[in-house]
Amino acid sequence: MDVNKKYVWYACYGSNILRERFMLYIQGGFCRFNNGHYSPCNDKSAPLEDKPINIPYKLYFGNSSGSWGGGGVAFLEPERNDNTNTLGRMYLITEEQFNDINEQESLIWYNLIINLGTLNGVPIKTFTHSKMFTRNLPVQKYLKVIEDGISETYPELSKVEIENYLQLSINNM
Repeated sequence: MDVNKKYVWYACYGSNILRERFMLYIQGGFCRFNNGHYSPCNDKSAPLEDKPINIPYKLYFGNSSGSWGGGGVAFLEPERNDNTNTLGRMYLITEEQFNDINEQESLIWYNLIINLGTLNGVPIKTFTHSKMFTRNLPVQKYLKVIEDGISETYPELSKVEIENYLQLSINNM
């Protein structure tokens, strides 16, 4: 860890839970999942660490994403809900990288930064929108990226458990 840099745990819950997808925000490049092209962060260094996190905010799918075939994308309801656990993954990155990613993810779509506490003195942050978007079903290829990311982050979960978890968020629409 570079003592001259500030670090943050970026807690994600949508397609960025899959490391391959997340790294496109850090290093830039072509996304084989949605055929999009991503600009890199100024600092292209890989996360120092990553680990699972349960996020006490309810997951939902909303808005309409052109890069994901018009389907909804993952958001957190803006109010904390201690009766809910959204499966996430957090990456230890620089504060500069976090700000670059937030900018790439669009300050219009994800305008609310949520502080989730700290781990070993390092803040844990995620983002969503301050208001609820109209709910919209995600396309299958978007869900597949999230499924693969959950499987990668939570290897103890079966494919059926992951599908049931995502179906629960879809059924609550």
